[in-house]
Amino acid sequence: MALYNSEQQVGTALESAPSPGRAALWRNYALLAYTALALAALMAVLNLIIFDHNLRIDLTPTKRFTLSGFDRRVLDNLNKDVRVMCFVRSEDPEYKELEDLLFRVAAYTPRVSYQIIDVNKAPGLARQYGVSTYGEAVVESEGRRRDFDNARSDILIPAILETTHASNKKLYLTAGHAERDVFDTNRELGYSSLSGQLQQNNYQLDNLSLFASGVPDDAAMLIILGPRKDFLPEELASLAQYLARGGHLIVMLDPYAAPALVKLLEHYHIDFMDRVIVDPAYRLTAGEILTTQIPLRSEDNVITRTMAGPAVFSMARGVAAGGAPGAPAPDGLQLQRASVMLRSSHESWASGDDKAVTTGITEYKAGRDLLGPVPVGIEVDLAPPDKAHVPVNQMTRIVAFGDSDFASNQFFEMLGNRDLIMNAINELAGDEILIASRERMSAAGAAFYVTDQQARHAFMLGVVLEPALMFAIGLVVFARRRFFV
Repeated sequence: MALYNSEQQVGTALESAPSPGRAALWRNYALLAYTALALAALMAVLNLIIFDHNLRIDLTPTKRFTLSGFDRRVLDNLNKDVRVMCFVRSEDPEYKELEDLLFRVAAYTPRVSYQIIDVNKAPGLARQYGVSTYGEAVVESEGRRRDFDNARSDILIPAILETTHASNKKLYLTAGHAERDVFDTNRELGYSSLSGQLQQNNYQLDNLSLFASGVPDDAAMLIILGPRKDFLPEELASLAQYLARGGHLIVMLDPYAAPALVKLLEHYHIDFMDRVIVDPAYRLTAGEILTTQIPLRSEDNVITRTMAGPAVFSMARGVAAGGAPGAPAPDGLQLQRASVMLRSSHESWASGDDKAVTTGITEYKAGRDLLGPVPVGIEVDLAPPDKAHVPVNQMTRIVAFGDSDFASNQFFEMLGNRDLIMNAINELAGDEILIASRERMSAAGAAFYVTDQQARHAFMLGVVLEPALMFAIGLVVFARRRFFV
């Protein structure tokens, strides 16, 4: 009974308690609304931050989904807008990888925009851009265009660099001595592949007569490309004047060509030999002995260090550095550095047989020929003694090759030939970033060629040694089962 009375008292007390006021209720509603609005504002701010600042963590061991330092350096230095258009099939599995690559590039810099187009859904647009294959990409920037297949970062970033690179430096090529034509599309005699690559690097090309006007002041460099006639004394004087004021020269001379020019270059410590390089071991498979790979190259010289493979020279002559640092040169110049970039193999020799060039047949003869390795590519840097410590790009620089065919349409894409000539031009023009770009593209792979020596080794291994080994194993098994069981 006492418990019942107690419960009655508690109930009566609760019923008589005052209810919360209307003002307190509205305060609770206001606090709830404020909290909801604050949370919505916070989420909106966080979404804006995430939208402008993408956070991606690449956990792959090789950092496959991370832009390299070179890629970021190129993108950081962009000062022009770039548009990338990729023509694909949406059902292609590589489409997603390409889309991710372009997303990473566009997320890194607002300078790059991209559009992925299904060729099957937009064939008219593909025809408008001249696209004929799936996976082709077009990079455009201020009227400049670069096309490539199979878009990857090691190709896409160099393409962006080439499209936006504002060099516009002028390269002059000597004329009037039956030099090779850089605009000729003939496969064997033309050099249009070289000129096309130079124009993609935004260089301006022009022919020049040294006899008429000398070398203009706006010349980034002068190129002497395989002359078959000699230079006149007045032309050599113009060339010497250009070198005296810090000019940059690339000279490619075939065997026995331009003896007067060769004589002038001797004063700058460049000695072209009247000998043709012969290398039966490193000739291309079933090829003649005067077209060979040049397997030895300097790892200390930026021109040859980044080559995708050895160069291939055809009917090359030796060219050596004829002086030590400090040796005097014309017009008060002094040799600062001489670098041998390329040498033929240890099995080669420089033949003094003057019929070897015409017949393609010769054998080593002691006393007449020079055993290899023989230098076929060198670089010399010269400056007055009081300017010995100026930056190397302000010195007089000469790169000499004992062959011009390696830059022709026929040989341009072989192994490291393209890298060799383009690296030499980029280095003398002060465009080292393009060399790094080409090195990244070369990492994707190079063409494969087999030397005659390698072909013989493969023949012996596959046709002679392997069958002989299998035959010997068979004899052993037969003997064990026949006589020892």
